[in-house]
Amino acid sequence: MSKFTLQAVMTFGLLMLLWVNAFSQNSSLSGKVVDDKGETLVGATILIKGSQISTATNQNGEYQFSKVPVGKATVTVNMIGYGTVDQSIQIINGANVLNFNLNSTTSDLEEVVVIGYGVAKKKQITGSISSVGPKEFNTGVVSSPDQLLAGKVAGLTVNRSGGDPTAASTIQLRGPSSLTASSSPLYVVDGVVGASIELVAPDDIVSMDVMKDASSTAIYGSRAANGVIFVTTKRGKAGKPVLSYSGYAAIERVANSVNVLSAAEHKQFVMDNGLTVAPSETGFDTDWQDEITRTGVSHNHNLSLTGGSEGTRYNASVNYFNNQGIVKRSDLERVVARVGIDQNAFDDRLKLALNIANSMNKSNHVDYGIFNGAARYLPTSPVRSDDAGYAAYDGYFQVPGRTNYFNPVAMLNQRDEERNNNTLLASLKADLTIFKGLTWTNVISYQQNQFDKKYYMHRTDFDSKALGRGYGSRTILKNIDKILESYLTYSYSINSHNIDALAGYSYQKTNNNDGLWASSVGFMSDDLGSNNLNLGTLPEGYNPFLVEDNSNKQYLLESLLISYYARVGYNYDDRYMLSASVRRDGSSKFGVNNRWATFPSISGAWRIGKESFMQDQDLFSELKLRLGYGISGNQNIDPYRQIIIFGPQNGQFLYNGKWMNAYGVNQNENPDLKWESTSMFNAGLDFELWKGRFGGTIEYYNKETKDLLYEYDVPSPPYQFNRLLANGASMSNKGVEITLNAVVYRNSNFSYNTTVNFARNINKVGSLSSNIENIGVSERYEGGVGLDGWTGQTSAIVLPGHALGTFYVANYIGYDETTQKTIYQKPSGELVTQDQISAPDDYMVMGQALPQFTYGWNNSFQYKKWDLNFFLRGMYGNKIFNATRADLSRLQQANVTNISKDAVKEGIFETPLIASSRFIEDGSFLRLDNATVGYTFDTKESKYIKNARLYVSGQNLFTITKYSGVDPEVSLGGLAPGLDNRNYYPKTRSFLVGVKLAF
Repeated sequence: MSKFTLQAVMTFGLLMLLWVNAFSQNSSLSGKVVDDKGETLVGATILIKGSQISTATNQNGEYQFSKVPVGKATVTVNMIGYGTVDQSIQIINGANVLNFNLNSTTSDLEEVVVIGYGVAKKKQITGSISSVGPKEFNTGVVSSPDQLLAGKVAGLTVNRSGGDPTAASTIQLRGPSSLTASSSPLYVVDGVVGASIELVAPDDIVSMDVMKDASSTAIYGSRAANGVIFVTTKRGKAGKPVLSYSGYAAIERVANSVNVLSAAEHKQFVMDNGLTVAPSETGFDTDWQDEITRTGVSHNHNLSLTGGSEGTRYNASVNYFNNQGIVKRSDLERVVARVGIDQNAFDDRLKLALNIANSMNKSNHVDYGIFNGAARYLPTSPVRSDDAGYAAYDGYFQVPGRTNYFNPVAMLNQRDEERNNNTLLASLKADLTIFKGLTWTNVISYQQNQFDKKYYMHRTDFDSKALGRGYGSRTILKNIDKILESYLTYSYSINSHNIDALAGYSYQKTNNNDGLWASSVGFMSDDLGSNNLNLGTLPEGYNPFLVEDNSNKQYLLESLLISYYARVGYNYDDRYMLSASVRRDGSSKFGVNNRWATFPSISGAWRIGKESFMQDQDLFSELKLRLGYGISGNQNIDPYRQIIIFGPQNGQFLYNGKWMNAYGVNQNENPDLKWESTSMFNAGLDFELWKGRFGGTIEYYNKETKDLLYEYDVPSPPYQFNRLLANGASMSNKGVEITLNAVVYRNSNFSYNTTVNFARNINKVGSLSSNIENIGVSERYEGGVGLDGWTGQTSAIVLPGHALGTFYVANYIGYDETTQKTIYQKPSGELVTQDQISAPDDYMVMGQALPQFTYGWNNSFQYKKWDLNFFLRGMYGNKIFNATRADLSRLQQANVTNISKDAVKEGIFETPLIASSRFIEDGSFLRLDNATVGYTFDTKESKYIKNARLYVSGQNLFTITKYSGVDPEVSLGGLAPGLDNRNYYPKTRSFLVGVKLAF
C-alpha cells in the first residue's frame, strides 16, 4: 500500500470516527420564546430542521429537547400571529440554550380556528367564523362563560337582563329565527357536541369560535340553525409541570334603582292632592328597595396543573366560584373540576384523549315579585309590626284585601328556593392514522345532569295557598345524553393542489326529566321546609295538579338522533378554495312522515391578495372574498310533540262517592311535524392593510327560515284538543356585519390596539299560515302585561311584514288638563279618550323592540409592564315598553300604592288602563362594559414564580341612555321582546381585584 493510499485511508477513517462520534453524542437544547413586549408565548412550535425533532412551548414559554446531535443546527420557531423565525446554533456536548424573540404579525387571517370536526387556518376558511380568545374576553364577575362574548362578536347578541347570578343569558345570532323553538346556539366543547357550557370555567378556555353562516353550520344539520359555538379548553403540553393560579375578589352594588317617592316625598304628595292614607300605613320611613338589597361580595379561584412528556400529557384544574347576589338570599356557588389525559401510542399513529369534567352548582333563588312589591309598597309603611293582628304573618306588616300587594321583605324571607344542579361529562377521543393522510376518529361521550329543586312557602306567608298551613314542593330530575361520533378524514396534496375530505356517522340518545315532582300542604312546622313532604296533611280532595306550580310538572322525555354527514374541500395554492358538505338527520322528535331531512351547503373563497396582479402594491397584505350558501335546521323542541298526549285536567269528578282526578287529551297528534329549516346566503370580505396594521371583515347575509313551528288554535271537534303544533310560518333576517381592528401605535415600550364591531339586522315575519289546510292566523297578540285593571292587555303583535317584537298599542297623543283625560288617536285619525279605546281593534304599530344596530369597541394599551383595557358596547334604535312606569303612574291611587317621580313630574291624574305609546321609550344605550388596569411583574430572578400579574377591574361603570327605567338592557327573547314588566333583578356595578400566577 502506497503512502498516499495509507494517508487517505487514515484520513477517511478519522473523518468517519469524528462523524460517528458527533452523532453519537446527544446534547440538550432548551430556551424560551417571548414576544416583542417580553411576554411568554405558549404553544409555539419548535422544530430542528432536517429532523423529526419538534415540540411546543409550555405555559412559561419554555421548550426543551433532551437528545440533540452535536454540530451545527437550524432551529425554527412558528407561532400563529407571530410568523416563523429561524436561528442557527452550534450544538456542543452538554446543555445548549437558544432563546427566541418573535414580533407579532397581528395577522388575524393566520389564526387557527375550530370548524366542524376539525381545525383550519382562518385564511383558508370559506364560511363566516369569528374567534375570540382570553385577551378579548369580558372581565368582571362572570357567572356563565357565554357572558365572555357579550358585544365581542358582530351579530351575536348575548343579553342578560338584570344582575341575578342564577339567571341565564338570552343569546341570538343574526336575529331571531323561531316562533316556538329555542334560539340558543349549539355548543361544542372540545369536540363533544351539545356539551353543557356550565362545565367550563372561564379561566380554562383557550378560545371560543362562533360559526355564523349556514355554509359553516350545516355540517351539524338539524341542531345548527341558531349557530354553533366551539369552546376549546387548555390541554397538557410536554415539559416540566406548570402550576397556575388565578383568582379575584369583587364587590357588587345596585347600579340603578326604581325612582319611586321617598317617605317624605310621598307624604308631601298625598297632602298636596287631598289623599288619605290609612293610619296603619303612615308614620314610618322605609326604603323598600334598600331593605331587600345589599352589597354583594363575590370571589373566584382557579387552580390548574399541566405537564407531561411527548407521549403522555395531562391537565387538571379546579374552579371555585361564589357569587353573592345583591338581592338578599340570592346567590350562586359553583365548583368545576376537569381532568384530561392525552396519550400517543404505536409511533404516534394512535392518539387518545380522555376528558372528565364535573360541575356542581348550588343556588338560592328569590321570588321576582319582591321587586314589584319594593317599588309599589308605601314608603310610610313599616316592615314589621308588634300589633297582635300581624302575628299570623310572623309580625310582618301586611294589608289584607288589597290585590297584588305583598310586603316584599316578608316575601323574601318566607319563601325558600334552593336548587342543586350537578353535571358530569366524560368523553374519550381516539385518532388512528391508518396511513398518511387518512385518520379515523371516534368520540364517545356521556353527559349526566342531576337537578334538585326545593321550594317552600312558610305557614305565615301572606299568600292564601300557604297561609296557616305552608306549602312545599320538590322537583328531582335526571338528564342523560349519550353520543357516538365516528368519522374518517383524508387529506392529499400534490404540487399546489390540496384536497381534504370527511365522512362520518353520529348517534345521540337523550333521556330528560327522569325523576319526580311532588307537592304538599298542611305542615305543622316550617323547620324542615320541603325536605319531608310526607309530613304535610292534605285536605280532603286536594289535587296537586291544580296548584300554581302546575308548570313545574315534568314528563319523561326520550329522543334519538341518527346522522350521516360528509364534507369535501379543495384548495389550490392557498388562493382558490371550495368546500361542500351534506348532512342527513333522522330524529324521533318529529312525525312519522317527516323524520328525515337533508342539510347541504357549499362555499368558496378567493384570496385576491395572492394573485400576480396584487404583488406590486403595498396597500393590501391580504384580501379574500368569500361566498357561501347552506341549509341548517332547528329541532329544539321537546320530544312527543308529534303524538297525542293524555294528562290531568284542571278538574275532578265524583265517582263511587270519591273525588277523582280528571284526565283527558292535552295535545293533538301531528304526523307531519318536521324541522324548522333555515337557508342562508353569506358574502364576506377579509382584508389586511399595511402588513397587518389595519384589517377586518365585512359580511352580508340573507337568512330565510321556513316551516316554522307554531301553535295554532284549532276547532274541537274534530280535533280533541283546542291547540295544535304545526309547521308553515316563515321569517327572514338580512344584515351587514363589520369588524375592524388596528394597531394604532407600537414601539418597544408602548402599544395601542383597537377593535370595533358593528351589526345591522332587519327581521321580518313572513306568513303565519300552517302547512295544514284551513289552519293559520293573520296576526297574533303577545306580551301580556297583567297590570291591575289591565285585563287581557297585550303590548306586541306577531304580524306578517313586520319584525318580531313589534309594539301594537294605542297611539297616545297627550293629556287634556282641563278634563284630566288622556287623548288617543284611532287608526281612522279620530281623537278619543281612554274609555273610548277598544283593545286591540283601535291599536296601531308603534315601534319595535329589536335594535337597528349593535356595536362594540375594545381598546388595549400596553406600556412596559402596565396594561389598560376598556370595552364599550351598546345598541341603537330599539324601543322598550315600560310597564313598570305604567304601574307606577297611578297618581290617584297614591294613597294605596307608591308612585314614581317621573309620574309626579308628568302630572297625569288619570289612571292608565290601556297599553299605549305613552309608555314606549327609546332603549338605545352606550355602556362602559368593563375597564381593567394590570401590571405584570418581572419574575426573571424568581426561582419559583414564572409569571405574576395583578389587576383591578370595573364592570358596568356607566350607561348613557334616555330610558327612564332601571336598565335599558331588557330581554330580547321570545315573541314579545323589549317588555320591562316590573319583575326585574337590578343591574349590578362591580369592582374587583385579581391576580394570575404561574409556578
